[in-house]
Amino acid sequence: MSTNIHIRQKPIGAVLFQYDLYPEKIETVGKVKKVHTANGIYALKETEMGKDESEWLIHVIKRLERIGFHYVVPILPSKYGDYVLRYGDLAYYLMPWYEDHTKFRHPVHPEEVMVEELAKLHGLTERTQEYSEKILEESYETLKKRWTYRRLEMERYADQIEGNVYLSPFQLTFLTHFQRSLHMVEQAERHLSEWINGAKEKKSFRSVLCHGKPSRTHTCFDQYGTAYFLNFEKAVLDTPSRDLALMFRHFFQSRPWDEQEGQHWLHLYERHFALFDEERHLFMSYLAFPESLYQSVDAYTREDNKITELQAVTQLEKKVLTMNRINRFMNSVFKKESEEE
Repeated sequence: MSTNIHIRQKPIGAVLFQYDLYPEKIETVGKVKKVHTANGIYALKETEMGKDESEWLIHVIKRLERIGFHYVVPILPSKYGDYVLRYGDLAYYLMPWYEDHTKFRHPVHPEEVMVEELAKLHGLTERTQEYSEKILEESYETLKKRWTYRRLEMERYADQIEGNVYLSPFQLTFLTHFQRSLHMVEQAERHLSEWINGAKEKKSFRSVLCHGKPSRTHTCFDQYGTAYFLNFEKAVLDTPSRDLALMFRHFFQSRPWDEQEGQHWLHLYERHFALFDEERHLFMSYLAFPESLYQSVDAYTREDNKITELQAVTQLEKKVLTMNRINRFMNSVFKKESEEE
């Protein structure tokens, strides 16, 4: 047992040597090692990124530095100038340790700060793509096919359990709200059609640098309430609607909210980076599709399912509540737009 620990720890010592760092103490915090040294505290990330992914991450971080986006935890070069070090199948990179504050010197709402910083990131990296109807059609068809497949999976599951003499509490809850979920699927498809028709009519679309996993766990706040994004391993050039939907989904699951708060977050984002009409439809289509609710079914029906019936029902009910709130949020946004017109 001690031999395995020695082998496991050996690469970390070899990695830190590349930075001339000699640890006094190493703690595991989430997916990073908090390294205490005489020269300060650092965060060492171990990841299974491939060579191409590592090079892309370095490109992203350098580009953000070049364009003056300072709301990011930097990656430090080794004494030989390498930003990512590879040992076997694993890759490592080093960052200064940013203490994540939850109490601030002034009143701060983390969601507001995060959505504004995301908008600034998108604004600084905006790029109009060369118009290609083929690429648009492929994106549309890929998403539509995935949604159709998921809908059919859930319809088969609903048909299967409807024939049961006894329904578990989870199954009963799912069936009770299944028709509502199909309504949300239709809404998602409608907004997706609005998106592609708008993009075809405009004959243009744009991409931004998407963080890829924008969430509170990938954001550090200082004591003044300034946010710094970290973990750009999933960064990609894509529509801003994708990144914004990912962040909103995270907000929806992290605490109670209502449609007015959703409108407020969207307004803050668009104050810095306004979505085009078709992008707003795409954003809503991502939010509307009830993938989160369907994932509860996946988890419940897996053979390695280890949660209790009560836990499964509680999680499902939370997702139903979120689905209904998204429906109200979506309707309120487009009602407001029609009133303004």
